Amino acid sequence: MRAALIAALVTIAAILPGCSTGASPAKVNAPIGQPLEMAPGQQVSLPDGATLRYLEVAADSRCPPGVQCIRAGDADVAFEFAGSAQVPRRFTINTQAPATTSIGAWQLRLLELAFGDQPSVTVRIDAEQR
Repeated sequence: MRAALIAALVTIAAILPGCSTGASPAKVNAPIGQPLEMAPGQQVSLPDGATLRYLEVAADSRCPPGVQCIRAGDADVAFEFAGSAQVPRRFTINTQAPATTSIGAWQLRLLELAFGDQPSVTVRIDAEQR
């Protein structure tokens, strides 16, 4: 009986680290000039101390994969940007070209938006050309 109880506790302890706590994905350093895939809620740090968080897809009228549509559609992707000493500000980027905006000393380009309930987004962050 005691061995079965210990085995059950070990199994539960092994499973718990993989359980979702509802917390946002971990913050990482953004690779400048390279594609970066982000999950909803994920925040990245920029070299100057600024942060960028992918919030959500605010609106999506894109034609789903495998469906024939008259119009391809587009989507609005919501982000939050905060300079190193600034209050975060929310903004959206539309998937239609050019899907680019300035954020502080950086240029954010939306490269790809996946489909699904919680779609990932692929972006590229470059130093702003002055």
